[in-house]
Amino acid sequence: MKLHVLFCGTMQVSEAVPNGPHIDLFRSPGALLAPGGKRVTLPVCAYLIEHPRGLVLVDTGWCRDISPAGVYDARAAAKVLPAPLAAFYRPCLPAGMAVHEQLGRMGISPRDLACVVLTHLDPDHVAGLRHVKDAGRILVSEDEYYWNARTVYRYRQPWSLWMEYPVQRFYYKGSPLGTNRWAYDLFGDESVMLINLPGHTDGLAAVLVRDGKRFALLTSDAAFSPRSWQEQIVPGFGYDPGLQRRALQWIREMAETEGCAAVLSSHDPAAAPCVIEI
Repeated sequence: MKLHVLFCGTMQVSEAVPNGPHIDLFRSPGALLAPGGKRVTLPVCAYLIEHPRGLVLVDTGWCRDISPAGVYDARAAAKVLPAPLAAFYRPCLPAGMAVHEQLGRMGISPRDLACVVLTHLDPDHVAGLRHVKDAGRILVSEDEYYWNARTVYRYRQPWSLWMEYPVQRFYYKGSPLGTNRWAYDLFGDESVMLINLPGHTDGLAAVLVRDGKRFALLTSDAAFSPRSWQEQIVPGFGYDPGLQRRALQWIREMAETEGCAAVLSSHDPAAAPCVIEI
């Protein structure tokens, strides 16, 4: 199997988002806007898995409408996202980096995708769904879907980005993997496991891709960089810092496991587009 790391834009967010301290979206909304200009620029990644059972896209990055000229455009962003989220993310999608643009250069159309997996429903992971809506299946966990309309998530995860598309819900089952001991076996052969790591969101799915003992782990936003799990730095953006810390501990254990080919985070500033053989 091959795992393609795709850069699908950037976001310029408060330095607290990847490095803490915890941001309470109800009590400290101003922290999201990085007063004083203390922001960091992070990549927004998606992943393409070449699997014997078909092509699997994990997350979708930003959509072209959010950055039509390939630069940060406050007005365009505010047409796609609610104004507070547009100001929080400051999204940018350079020319040629939208997910469908990259797939097109690889000779892949959305209809060629067996599955699109949405690790969770935050905008930087689902905005590009409009470009690949014709994939064979679009999956998100039932837990993520259920909590989307409740509590803080209704501010973080606008329905307009994904609700009109044929998103199917999968159900986690008991598993030895992950902090919650829940996972979903995508193909029924344990080669692609969607593993619940709650903390950033309730239903977040990390993705484990493996062939025998060799594997790669996609952490989604359970970790923002290797520094997160190596130094146990809990990201500031999430709903439960305690669960986030447990997720980091599990990720560190996986990173130290024999056969680990890579542990990849969706917003690692040191990452680069590449292809990993599993």
